[in-house]
Amino acid sequence: MRKTATKLMALSLAVFLITGCAEPKTLERMGLITTVGYDVTEDGKISTTIILLQIDPEAPQDFVVLTTKAATSKGARIKTDLKSPKKLQSGQLRVALFSEEVVKLGLINLADTLARDPSISDLTYLAVVEGSTKELLHAKNAKFSNISQLIYKQLDQNIKGETIPSSTLQETMHDYYSDGVDPVLPIIKGADGEIEIIGVALIKRDKMVGKINAQEAFYLKLINDRYKAGSIELMISPEGFKFTSNSSGPDDLAVVLDTISSRSDINLISKDNLDFEMKIQLKTRLLEINQALDLKNPKNVKMLEKKLGEKMKSDIEGLIAKAQAVESDPFGLGEIYRKSVRHADLTSDKWHKMYAESKVNVKVEFEILRTGVVE
Repeated sequence: MRKTATKLMALSLAVFLITGCAEPKTLERMGLITTVGYDVTEDGKISTTIILLQIDPEAPQDFVVLTTKAATSKGARIKTDLKSPKKLQSGQLRVALFSEEVVKLGLINLADTLARDPSISDLTYLAVVEGSTKELLHAKNAKFSNISQLIYKQLDQNIKGETIPSSTLQETMHDYYSDGVDPVLPIIKGADGEIEIIGVALIKRDKMVGKINAQEAFYLKLINDRYKAGSIELMISPEGFKFTSNSSGPDDLAVVLDTISSRSDINLISKDNLDFEMKIQLKTRLLEINQALDLKNPKNVKMLEKKLGEKMKSDIEGLIAKAQAVESDPFGLGEIYRKSVRHADLTSDKWHKMYAESKVNVKVEFEILRTGVVE
């Protein structure tokens, strides 16, 4: 009995000593990295800028911006630790930014380093910065004291609001390692402390080869995903419509659509000629028109549906042609080809050459469900 009690006391003491020797990771001692940005220096090294969230009531502000330069991102992290008064922790990383120059040289080494860190979430957003990430993260904003939170919230609400395609770390790595699809990343631009999403980077494997604007990014999401929300403004010709007023209006008829519901189906029609058929079905609400169009007239509504469908078809064909010109396949046509053709032995290099010569027949079925119009 006494021997058992002695053993229990020894075990309790050992646990106490081990616990006492462990390094306490209190919030006050940690520097929580929320955003990281990568640039290329003139001598070919990596310049890394990080934003640290500070949990310190005595600090003059709740974040710190630090920039270091090294041959690798991990080397820059080590140097940043030497500058930081607190131990750096990556578990709260929400956004990783890459300058255009970095992505043109190749994204995968930096992205793979992030993916291999078990403390970093797969849901971390990746984005391209037009210009310098260092300048962007050091910029002051009159409305947001923490630029890190502004960038994250702007990306998050536009992705969840179905304005731009999602670009998490997990999605980017998945598309990179799939031989039949290329990743895409949103492009953000900073000016006078303001942040704007200006489009999407087209990537071939892991290198940026082109860019598309915000409207083309809408079409890209329309092709790749099902819409449940989202909105877009389109310009069409007013010719052929009957207006309630005879006064001359603008040269173009501006139409705003929202509450979009969509479905996209892509099928390989001919493996020998590399013909694909892309069917897109849209049902939407007409939110606003810039001219006095009589929407009680069924002919006007039918003509509006026809013209908007033709406009979208033309725009989507232009987007596909632009992506094919730089051999970037953000639509996943290669994945469809690989699943449709047995023993395709598809590689990334093989598919990119085939993809540039493929044909895509676009069909758009457009229907206006409601006309909540402000004229």
